[in-house]
Parts: sequence; C-alpha cells; structure tokens
Amino acid sequence: MHFDALTLAAVVDELRRALSNGRVQQVLLPDERSIGLEIYADRQRHYLLLSAHPQASRIHLMEQKLRRGVEKETPMLLLLRKYVRGALLDRVEQPIPYERVLNLHFDHPDHGISTLAIEPMGRLSNIFLLDAGGKIRGVLIPVPPGDNAERVLLPKRPYTFPPPQDKVPPLDDGSSNYDERLKLALQGDPKLWKALMAGVAGISPTLAREIAWRASEDEDANGADVDLLAVIASMQSLWHLPNTGEWQPGVALDDEGDIVGYAPYELHFLGDFAPTETISAAIAEFYGEKKRDAAGGKDPYANMRNNVAALLKDALSRIDRQLAALTEDEPAPGEPALVRTQAEWLMALSSQIAPGQRQLIVPLDEETLTIRLDERLSPIEQAERLFDRAAKMERAAEIIPVRRAELEADRAFVMQLQSDLALAENQPEIASVREELRGAGYLRVRPKRHQRAAPDRSQPMRFLSPDGFTILVGRNARQNEIVTFNEANAEDLWLHIRDLPGAHVVIRNGGQNVSAETVEAAARLAAYFSSQRGERAVPVAITQRRFVTRMPGGHPGQVHFRNEETITVAGTMPEL
Repeated sequence: MHFDALTLAAVVDELRRALSNGRVQQVLLPDERSIGLEIYADRQRHYLLLSAHPQASRIHLMEQKLRRGVEKETPMLLLLRKYVRGALLDRVEQPIPYERVLNLHFDHPDHGISTLAIEPMGRLSNIFLLDAGGKIRGVLIPVPPGDNAERVLLPKRPYTFPPPQDKVPPLDDGSSNYDERLKLALQGDPKLWKALMAGVAGISPTLAREIAWRASEDEDANGADVDLLAVIASMQSLWHLPNTGEWQPGVALDDEGDIVGYAPYELHFLGDFAPTETISAAIAEFYGEKKRDAAGGKDPYANMRNNVAALLKDALSRIDRQLAALTEDEPAPGEPALVRTQAEWLMALSSQIAPGQRQLIVPLDEETLTIRLDERLSPIEQAERLFDRAAKMERAAEIIPVRRAELEADRAFVMQLQSDLALAENQPEIASVREELRGAGYLRVRPKRHQRAAPDRSQPMRFLSPDGFTILVGRNARQNEIVTFNEANAEDLWLHIRDLPGAHVVIRNGGQNVSAETVEAAARLAAYFSSQRGERAVPVAITQRRFVTRMPGGHPGQVHFRNEETITVAGTMPEL
C-alpha cells in the first residue's frame, strides 16, 4: 500500500483541524526510523507518528499513546527535545502540491522558529529539523556527498526540496494544450495505470489503478481502449479533494475480510471498502490489522496479546477436560433405576442364592433381569453396594447436567474472550480480557500489583444509521453488558450473530420503525465485530431488547433471547 501525495494532503487537512496551535509535550523515538510527538491541542492529547521506514513510511495520528522503542539518546532526539518539545505547532503545510513533503512549523518560547520536514517517500524517506533560515539542524538519516546522492542532506547545510518531477500535473493547469500533453504522457506504457504513474505527477500505483478503474471499470485496462476525457474526469475528481475537503477515508478488505489497503477516497479495485472516521484511522487500522509497528514489524502488543491468548487456550483445555470427565461419570438414561432395581431384587432373593452362583435371573413381566454376582461378597453386601452406587448415580444425574451447563457457559464465555482479544486495539483492552478471565476463575497466577495494567475504560462504539438512529456496538464482554443492560431501552432493537461469540449491537430506535437499510447496517456491524469478520454469509438474530435477559449465573455479556428473527449478511463494515 502506498502513502502518496494525495493521502498526505488528506493527513494535512486532518492535522490542521486536530493540532492547530497545539503544544508539543513529549518527543520520542518509537524505532530508529520514526519520531513520535505527543501534542496537547483542543484540551486533549494527540499522538502523531512520523515514520521514515522504507517499507512503511507514513504520517498519521494514533489513538493509543506511543511507546519508546529506542533507549539511547540520538543526536536527532536531543535536538527535537531542545527545539520542538514545549513549542507550539504554528502551521501545517504540504509545500509542493503533488509531492510527499510535509512541513510542521513550530514556535518555541526560548528558541523561536523551527521546521520539522518529513518526506515519506519509501526507501528515500527522511525527517529533518530545520532552523528559521532553512538550514538543517538535524537529520534522521544523513546523506553525504556521493555518486548516488541526488541531494546532500547533512547538518549545517541548506535544506532543498526533492528534485521536481518532469511530469504533467494531475489537475488542468490552464494551458491550452493540457489535453495533448496528457495524451502524449500516457503513451509511455500500454497499461493505463502504469502510464499514469510514469507520466503524471503525484500518482502512486494505488491511485493509478483507482483512476483506471473509475475511467473504465478495469484496473488493468489498456490506455488505447479508454476515453481520454474519462481519464481526465476520474483523475481530477480525486485531485480536487484537497480543495473540497470531501474525503472518504477507509480500508479495503479482501474476500477473507483482511485489510489489504487504505485510501482517503473510496477504493473500488481492491474489493470491499470499509469507511473510517479519518484517514489516520484508516492508516492505523491497516498497519494494526497487519500487526506491524512503526517499522513495519510486529504487533506492538504481541507479547501481551500472546500471553493472554495462551491463558485463554489453557482455560479452554481445562474446560474441555472437565466436560470429558463429566461425560465419563454421567450415567446413561435409566441406569440409576436399573441398578436400584438390581439391589432390591438381590436383597429380596438373597436367601435363594447358592454359594458360588455366578448370576441371578429374575423373570419380570416383559423381560428378564440378569444380575451378575460377585463371589467375594455376600448377596446382602453386594445389594448394599448397589444401593450406594444407585444413590451416587442419581445424584450425578442431577448434578452433572447443571455442572455441564455451567462449563458450557464458561466455554462460550472464554470463546467470547478470544473474540474480544482479537478485536482489542490497545493495552487496556487486552488487559481487560485477562481480568475477565481472572473473574471467571480461570487465571491461576495473580500478577504482582506493580505489573497490573490500567483498566479498560473504553466505551462502546457509536454509529449513526441512515435513518438517524444511534447504533451502539460492544467490542468485548464488559462493553456488551453496558450496551445491552445500561444503554438500551426495552423497545430498542438488539442484534447478535447466532451461536458464536460477537458484539452486542443495539439500534436506539425506541420502538419507532426502522428501515431495512438500517437493520442491515446494524447486522453487518454485529457480524464484522465478531469471530465471523470477513465471512460472506453470517446469520444475525434480531429481537427487541425486552426479550433479552441475563443468563442466570452467567458471566458479563452472556444472555438468553427469544422472539427473534434471523437475517443473513456479510461480515463487512457497512458504510455509515
């Protein structure tokens, strides 16, 4: 996936709204190729990631606090702490419209003006700290003079922009021969998307394929087969977004529901498209789903997540062993009564049993009862043992179904926690899964007090339906409890996938009629935030909240429901 100039324009628009006049409170290095800034703006903290990693260069806001990954104090970090920490973010700009360059201008109370210049350009990515005159104070990746150096990028040298692209601009520049220039530029390759990349400024492979699809509904179309005016219209409609601000950020999903791309506009050539609130959310979700950190490596919470996953697996194994033991101990239907009957006949006919007799045959009305005899015991002793055995079996016949129901509820709850863990996006949410497991009695070792993570204070998600109704979605057992029993009214509609772990979803309609479009959107949310994410056909139950009750003796979020209807939807994110 490509962080291109148009994506950067969307990020710039977002940063201007979110970080304007914000004060930098913290600077850190998440890894050797990235810088993290904590910026306090509009009465809240924001976490900005600036990554110059060659395979994962990007700029976006993060929901969770950034973590330090580089312990040593590098020269660049020391300079950022001096000139940027404590400074106000004065201006955010993309100085070259069709190029991947971002300038963050800071005003420090002691050191004045500095500029942080970020170039997220793949293998050429870099980050610079500039003084007020445009000289380089610090550079993340120094570039000394050499045969392969297009620019010398070293401290105390003037900063220069990347060499200009000798390409046609994607927007009509007003020249009388723009169409002819563009037509000539697109003759470089038969494939339209490749020709767009080679001949037009600011076009990445992702953007090129999308333009080709919009112009012809075929991402691999040959340029000779596509009308030039359709290409121009498609390209300019996308490149007008920085002017209109009508971004449509989201992520692309493949047939299995995995995230395979992101963009600040709707992608058509990569499969299903799931909208997100911001372009930062789309980028973060892409890298989060791929379990990468700032450097494109592992999930930053992989160790914690794996530890909790191992605890859940162990809990399931213990439950399964207990269920298997119950199956072995449970008497067959009618077996306790049969044993008691044998004991009664042994007691009644004990005087008629000869020493050394192997079995006692008792003719009954409809069948013959055969009782095997134990030569080591007298008939009375054997009868007493059979009475004891019958009593134990009768108790087991009463107790085991109850215990099995408890264990099956526990198993369902642990499977729900596995789903919760898969959906957990940060450390508190992962810790919440572990604490729920502890509350269920399946966590044997209590961690030391100073190792305990902060509690999960996240709230259920809220969406607005096409009818204007609020849709609530719980992403874990605790949030499911809140959605269903704290926030929903009796007349609201309640949804959940059938027979498997997943989110409780509520349409806050208060008994009013709800369109089929809203019901389908809520059902897709229930499917998407479940273990069935990405499946093509997921059955979802729908009923009024009044028909949902807590499971007696169950765990948080475990319920019974009735009077439901079932619809089948795709496990993909709806467009809300």
